Amino acid sequence: MSNEPNLGQLTNMINTVMGQKVLSEQQLGQIMNGAKRAFDKGGMPMVVEYLMRVTQADVDVEEVTQFAETIRANPQLGRDILEGKKSINQGKKK
Repeated sequence: MSNEPNLGQLTNMINTVMGQKVLSEQQLGQIMNGAKRAFDKGGMPMVVEYLMRVTQADVDVEEVTQFAETIRANPQLGRDILEGKKSINQGKKK
């Protein structure tokens, strides 16, 4: 049995962190599929570009890329952030 959250659990975690329903399971599935295609085409930089376009996020690309690499190296940190056990600032490299 996997210790990873399923799509429904991940959707619930995201909605909980955001404090309201911002995403359906179907929407997250579409985003995850698009992110996988982006990764296959160009690695993590393409994933970050894709996610910024999809979410219309107004954030620093370098900061997001650095955060994504941190989570990639330590997936448990990402889960802890989604579950509210740690803040995003605890995951940032200085």
